[in-house]
Amino acid sequence: MKVRAETLKIGEKILPPAREVQLWMRRACQEKNLPESALHLTITGIEEGSPDKNGRWLIFTTEQTPEWHGGTKPFPFRFKARPETPWPKV
Repeated sequence: MKVRAETLKIGEKILPPAREVQLWMRRACQEKNLPESALHLTITGIEEGSPDKNGRWLIFTTEQTPEWHGGTKPFPFRFKARPETPWPKV
C-alpha cells in the first residue's frame, strides 16, 4: 500500500527509499539469511526541510530492525522526500 509521504507518522513501518536501496537491502538479507521483515524501517522523526524552487521537502529519520544490525550498534537512516511522493507502507 502506498500513501503520500506527508501522511506518514512517527512509529509507522515503511520500506526503504528508492528502488535501488530496496534491491541492495534485499540482496543483503538473502546473503545474511534474514527475513523480508528485516528491510522495514521504523520512522523515528519527521522534520520540514528547506524548500527549493520545486517546493517542500520532508526529512525522515528511521531505524532499521535489530535483525538487520545483527547485534552491532544501530545508526539512524535518514532521507528526504517530497510531501506528495507515494510511499510504500508495510
